[in-house]
Amino acid sequence: MSAPGLLANREFRRLWLALAVSLFGDWFTYVAVGTLALSESTGLYGVAAVLVAHTLPRALLAPFAGRLVDGRDRRSILVAGSLLRALVVLVMIAVVGGEGTGATVLAGLVFVRMALSAFTDPAASAALPQLVPPAQLGAANALLGATWSAIFALGVAAGGLVTAFVGPRGALAIDAATFVVAALLFASLPRLRPGERTTSGDASASVVAPDFLAAWRRTWRDPPALQAALAKIPVALANGGAWVLLHAVAATESAADVAVTLGLMHGVRGLGSGVGPLLWARFTRLRGTVFGLHLATGVTLAAVALFTVVDAPALLILASVLWGLGMGATWVTSTTRIQLLTPNALLGRLAAIDLMGHTIAQCLGGLLGAIVADAVLAPAGAGWFGAGAGLLAWALLALLVRTRGPSPQ
Repeated sequence: MSAPGLLANREFRRLWLALAVSLFGDWFTYVAVGTLALSESTGLYGVAAVLVAHTLPRALLAPFAGRLVDGRDRRSILVAGSLLRALVVLVMIAVVGGEGTGATVLAGLVFVRMALSAFTDPAASAALPQLVPPAQLGAANALLGATWSAIFALGVAAGGLVTAFVGPRGALAIDAATFVVAALLFASLPRLRPGERTTSGDASASVVAPDFLAAWRRTWRDPPALQAALAKIPVALANGGAWVLLHAVAATESAADVAVTLGLMHGVRGLGSGVGPLLWARFTRLRGTVFGLHLATGVTLAAVALFTVVDAPALLILASVLWGLGMGATWVTSTTRIQLLTPNALLGRLAAIDLMGHTIAQCLGGLLGAIVADAVLAPAGAGWFGAGAGLLAWALLALLVRTRGPSPQ
């Protein structure tokens, strides 16, 4: 189904708009937070600390969040999570620039804000199959993925420019406003209790005990679902290391140009991540398939390696586009498979398993990448660590799935 056809669905359209508004605020402040980290004297460790603050809280709270999403109205979770995130951003505005406020305080507040997204992300993923039929899930995820990428590119580019002129506080104020608007849009959705309003009619086809470990045990026994749930780990490891390297490259610019450079580099990568989902959606062989997952992973790892070895601006742009393309295709393909392979009453917990896996991987990729870069006295060490760790994880995941049963299709 085309994007206009999907957007004719009023309920999906509201979910799409709410997510787009919320994402714009997130990426608008992405550069502001990165700039604040680079302004500290902690170097790449400060950058890695911000990445950890963006990722670790979601991993820690994923088990609890997944159970909550499978036991409560998902609309209420989306509304409450958005309003609480707006409140946290207002606190960030109050403390940024204050005397004695450094990277540690900023990272702590980012930690709290991202902890709340551990609830909203699985809730949005679990709500999608309640709003569109199974045959449209691939197209819906491709549209959401392309929207994510377009908003990413627009948000980081605009955020870089605005942060350069009005400072981090102005960018954070816009972020807080977007969360409030998103909450109002989420509130206009119908009630989305687990197992209700499922368009496939099979939400209760598999009854699983309402705890996180039971959901994991069921996934462990199901090779296709296991592969879908863990598919983002290799590219997340690579992304973490490359993310640190990208900030190191931007830091070579003059202080006045760091925010603009970060915005442009993230924006180019975001454009690539929009092309990936749309390209994969055009081909049956790639759309929602294991082959599509493998190809997307390979493209990502190759692009991160290229980004690590080149320094010419044109080649950096090419590597960034391919990096984003592979990641976007991986995200959409694995998410679609999760939604198609999982009963709705279990979907919140499986989305939480997915979230926990790739956020921990990205956290490790960034933190260990910064350590390696420091040890070898070269920022490129972060990129090489990310690409190498991603390649190893890719091979181990393929071996794991193969030993669990027949190859999933």
